[in-house]
Amino acid sequence: IGVSPVAATAMTGFSLIADSSNKFSTSTQITGQAYASDYTSPTPSTMTAAISDMQTAYNDAAVRPLSDGANIDIKGGLISGETLTAGVYNWGSDINIGSDIYLKG
Repeated sequence: IGVSPVAATAMTGFSLIADSSNKFSTSTQITGQAYASDYTSPTPSTMTAAISDMQTAYNDAAVRPLSDGANIDIKGGLISGETLTAGVYNWGSDINIGSDIYLKG
C-alpha cells in the first residue's frame, strides 16, 4: 500500500516498521510493503510516477464504453473471491471487497 502526498504517519492501524534504508515499511497486518512520500529516495519519485500512471489509466477507462453487458453490476457489488478479466466494469452502487479478488488479463 502507499500514501502520497502525505507522510507515513497517515497510515494508521498498521504497526509499521521501517526497513533499515527507510525506503518502505513492513507490517504483520499487510502482505508486502508500505510506501509513503516522506520515505527515502527513490520512494517519493516512484510514488509520483505511480500516481500519474493511475490517473492516466483512470482517465483512459473513464471514456471507454462497457465492453460486455456481463460487466454491469456483477454480483450486486459483492465481489469477494471473484476473478475479474480485462474490461470495463460498472456498478450503480458501492462495491464490497471483503476478501481477495483476482485480476486476469
